Amino acid sequence: MIKLNNLQEILTLPITTALQEQVLSILTEPFHDKTETQQAWDELQCKLWFLTSISELYGNGVNGTDIELLERALTYTEFEDELEPDMVLTLSIVEDSGKGIYLLMPKTLLAELRQHFSISNE
Repeated sequence: MIKLNNLQEILTLPITTALQEQVLSILTEPFHDKTETQQAWDELQCKLWFLTSISELYGNGVNGTDIELLERALTYTEFEDELEPDMVLTLSIVEDSGKGIYLLMPKTLLAELRQHFSISNE
């Protein structure tokens, strides 16, 4: 799992340039530009987590708090956008303060994670 808290770091993800552009477009859409988006992220402590498999949840750098936040994010998804190719971007508000976690992952992994945590997909 790769955890980002800066929009510029999206360019370092091991994904295609086209997918990077799609993600940035969705993330900045509610704001005027990337600077305003980053300011909102900083204020609300938003993050983007890039996941590729369930097994990485139990590796280095992932702790119990991360697992709890992930489970909350999967349970209380605010929106879900399907991206090309076969990827999904979700947003979940995980704290009363407005802290949001965006999850970027293969569409099939989203279903696997919901099953893994016994979360119904409404």
